[in-house]
Amino acid sequence: SCPTDQYTRYIASLPEHPGEQPQQVWNMLGEAEYQPYKAQWTDSTVDNIGGFILNLVLRTCTFDPHHCRELLGKKQLKEEEEDGETVPVFTHTYLIPTTMDINHPIGTFIAHPLIKALVHRIQESRGHFYFPTSEIPMVCPPKPWIYASRTPMLLNEVPFIRYAGRDWEAYYKSMLHHHDTSGHLAAVKYGLDVLGSLPWSINRRILEKQIGVYNSGGLSKLSIARVFDKEYPAKPNPATASDVEKQAYSREVKELKKEEDELFSIRSTQLYTLSHARYLDNKGLFWQCYNMDFRGRVYPVAPHLNQMLGDPARGMLLFGQGAPLGPLGLRWLKIHCVNKFGAISKASFDEKEAYADERMDLILDSADHMDTDRGWWALSTEDPWQCLATCIELAGAVRSDNPEEYICHLPVHMDGSCNGLQHYAALGRDVEGAAKVNVTPSPHPQDVYSAVLEIVIRLAGDEAARGMEVAQLVHNKVERKTLKQTIMTQVYGVTLYGGREQIRGKLIDQGVDAIDAGRCAAYLSALTFKAVGELFTQAQQIQEWLNNAAYEFAGTGAPVSWTTPLGLPCVQPYTKEKRQVVQTSFQAINKVVAKPSMAVNKRKQRTAFPPNFVHSLDSTHMLMTAIKCHQHGIPFAAVHDSYWTLPCHVDAMNTYLRRQFAILYSFDILKELKESFEKSCPEVAFGELPRSGQLDINSVIDSEYFFS
Repeated sequence: SCPTDQYTRYIASLPEHPGEQPQQVWNMLGEAEYQPYKAQWTDSTVDNIGGFILNLVLRTCTFDPHHCRELLGKKQLKEEEEDGETVPVFTHTYLIPTTMDINHPIGTFIAHPLIKALVHRIQESRGHFYFPTSEIPMVCPPKPWIYASRTPMLLNEVPFIRYAGRDWEAYYKSMLHHHDTSGHLAAVKYGLDVLGSLPWSINRRILEKQIGVYNSGGLSKLSIARVFDKEYPAKPNPATASDVEKQAYSREVKELKKEEDELFSIRSTQLYTLSHARYLDNKGLFWQCYNMDFRGRVYPVAPHLNQMLGDPARGMLLFGQGAPLGPLGLRWLKIHCVNKFGAISKASFDEKEAYADERMDLILDSADHMDTDRGWWALSTEDPWQCLATCIELAGAVRSDNPEEYICHLPVHMDGSCNGLQHYAALGRDVEGAAKVNVTPSPHPQDVYSAVLEIVIRLAGDEAARGMEVAQLVHNKVERKTLKQTIMTQVYGVTLYGGREQIRGKLIDQGVDAIDAGRCAAYLSALTFKAVGELFTQAQQIQEWLNNAAYEFAGTGAPVSWTTPLGLPCVQPYTKEKRQVVQTSFQAINKVVAKPSMAVNKRKQRTAFPPNFVHSLDSTHMLMTAIKCHQHGIPFAAVHDSYWTLPCHVDAMNTYLRRQFAILYSFDILKELKESFEKSCPEVAFGELPRSGQLDINSVIDSEYFFS
């Protein structure tokens, strides 16, 4: 048989071969020829060729409308049509799009109405979609990344790094070619191969339930978008209506149209996900192919069904290879169920297990009836579909003759505690900050979001007592979930404005009036930033140093670059943009371009570097954990700082992820970064690093709630 078939059989028996690298097996089974770097077309070349081809399509694609009408059962010709005369399939025109924030016409290709009707008829008769194979998960394992220039997919080219345009693609490929041939990418490629070697399957009961909810019109509380069912207002009489009435009508129609378009878009996306799941359910096992962004963060290539998507998609995913629960697996299933229900997120593991035991009748009822109205699972404030999937798995386990021997395919998730702040605490050896985000041991999980909330409430209460109107307005409107997203993303570079928009959305979801929500959000965003600064002074000092260092680096005219601890070269692709006109035979195309050859954008290089640098570290930790789990025969998947494995392996995975974090930060990463900057820019003085604290990074090894 061919190497791909043999490799698939190897992956299917992976637990029997712990520690064997996918690359080594592929080299043994197949031919691992070297594929050299090849020059790529530039964006300008592609634009010009594309314009030429579009012009050919406009001029040469014609059809006979009479024949098309016969196919559609519409034999009567229009007055302007003659029997046997052909007309263009496409027409080039200018339209103002209704779903984009654009107020000027843009060039558009419009298909003839008969062609659109014929295509619609064909699609209806076939009853299924067509997608490029690159957008569908694989039904065999992806080949290992032997070289960064060699795609792991069988039928499609997949770049090792996701690029921002073809000019950046050529830049990165040239850079990766140098690092790859010198062996510096070995660990990164190994980590990607581990993730790609994991087989998945579909939870059929969850899939069928979601299809039923979708076909019945959707249900917002379960994150299945509803069908738009609102009535548009009657158009006022232009002769008698006042200007105020006309404006009110236009505003209402615009808002309804926006809502209709958004719901249609979401339902279309969810239909894609459900269609992929049904297709893959019929195939049995499937695999994801992975690549990275320029920071090293890992993503599946197939966009419509993967673990990076929301709760409905995650609820349908199972590991393709199960394992017996063993002595501790049932406990972790119960804890996972409570985590996904969301009721007691700050409780200890023992308290969560007891909470599940007390509600076992409700859990079993949820598994049996899957009631979307009165079922316990549907009351989840976090992830109802994942909660339901866990209820089903728990029901199977507790009703089995021996739960320890029950074969479980459902992965349990262990999530970092505000992971960005965990990395900042480790970077600065910050004892106090580490304690607040569970880097150091504690008998009970620490909740940084509640700690920030307490400071915000205290500050707002003080200002309300002094008569500040907006402080009085936010009274009783601030909850943990109101601020959680802003706290989590502040260390990743969210601005005051961005924080305001996040909080504003949460307040509106809580039922606050839109105008009041805007005022309150601006105020709460500022207080949240101040509260985080009070709790994590060391993190803010490091963030400030990273900002200033990036600005000085960019001042040399070069984009900020660094190498991750696993050897991945990172370059920030932020240059000053300029408008470029591509002239085609039918219209001029205005583009905003940013190429490696252009001057760097110093402001963006500065503000983006702290979050990008931390993202490169959290990705490094994830890949290190993936490799360690693979070496011990433990199946592993991840969504950035959320690590997944089967219930029987949770304790072992927790041990490995904590040890890998300690190993990662056993080096002085900030000192090494500064030294690399000084080597790249010897003429620049980057300033003294913030003073480090006294944190013993090895204490994380005993921190039970580091990931929980």
